[in-house]
Amino acid sequence: MNQEQSRIVKEMKENGIAFSSIQKLFNDDQKILFNKSVSFFNEFSSSPHIIERCKRIAQGNPIQDRNKWFEITCYEYLKRGIGLENPIVQMYLQEVFIEMANNFHGVVPKVRNILTWLHPQNAIQQERASQVWHRDQEDWEIFKVFILFSKVGPNNGPTQYIKKTHHGGKYGDITNNMNGQSTSTFKYNLPMDEIVSCEGDPGTIVFMNTNGLHKGGLVKEGIRVMSQANFLKPSAPLIQNGTLNSFDYSDKINILDRSSAEYNLLSEVQKQILS
Repeated sequence: MNQEQSRIVKEMKENGIAFSSIQKLFNDDQKILFNKSVSFFNEFSSSPHIIERCKRIAQGNPIQDRNKWFEITCYEYLKRGIGLENPIVQMYLQEVFIEMANNFHGVVPKVRNILTWLHPQNAIQQERASQVWHRDQEDWEIFKVFILFSKVGPNNGPTQYIKKTHHGGKYGDITNNMNGQSTSTFKYNLPMDEIVSCEGDPGTIVFMNTNGLHKGGLVKEGIRVMSQANFLKPSAPLIQNGTLNSFDYSDKINILDRSSAEYNLLSEVQKQILS
């Protein structure tokens, strides 16, 4: 790993979160994938039925066909998940991320839940679902990568994270963990001085151990556009119990055509993390 990658992994282990950017991490080919991903999001957000969905959320009359009606995924756009033909998936399969996830976990990881989101201005300013403080429960250690495709400031619903609340952190005992009980009830007051707001320009990359306390923001203006990928140890409980048994466990999220030309061009490590 280079110096920037090493810094990110070190901060992830210490604080549960680290920031970087495509300018600092990506080579020229990877920047091309980012630009192609921008084009995908432009097509996604300009689709007439997506524009209508955004308007209804902004007007306080959302289409409530799912629990997280306040976010719009590529499934609402494509009516299927995204696969290897999509530059966003190709971007997250780059060695730059695999190396860091491998170093963080100490083992070649599995990649799951490569997601694309639009979060429009929301007239209903009430926290719900992932907008309240919580831990993700895939494992005690999670290497999650978020990439911003729009400028995110304090009014655009930035994700918030509380440093050192991950397993093994200074405040790791603040709430339940990996036992099926609520992770939104606290044993002592939140360390407010450790709260980080995930703001930045397009191309900002946020690395987060989402076993630590975090929450998605309420968008007051504009549209927040972002993507994520989740790198887990093969021994992660939700992989072992079959919940996340494969990359394409749900055709609403990710699809994988193992007979495709794109799949045949993958390295053995890339195929391994998809399995």
